[in-house]
Amino acid sequence: MISAARDDRVGAVVADSPFASERELVRALLRKQLGPLHRSVATLSERLLPYDPGKIEPLREVANITPRATFFVHGVLDKTCDPEDSVRLYEVAREPKELWLLKGAGHCDAYFADREAYCQRVAAFFEEHL
Repeated sequence: MISAARDDRVGAVVADSPFASERELVRALLRKQLGPLHRSVATLSERLLPYDPGKIEPLREVANITPRATFFVHGVLDKTCDPEDSVRLYEVAREPKELWLLKGAGHCDAYFADREAYCQRVAAFFEEHL
């Protein structure tokens, strides 16, 4: 998504189970695994990385994809990346945009939850916008 916002050669985007902020995602996952220790582990981990995870924020970039189209797909049972991230990204994105939340799907599971509908919707999206 960030690449699409910065490169006009990208004609349209399908974002399946996207995160809104890398830092928020990693901290939420660590919180689930480590409880109160997550803050110190997250801080140490971020210091060891060769880049600043605070700069990996699709939420800040998604509006720049316009006038190209963006299609957000997310399973509401996703335990890795909060489905609310797709909702947040969709709200900030400009038209044309679509949002598809699948009730029976988990992380990156939409294709497997309803393969036929997934292929039809993604193909129709690209046919319309490319």
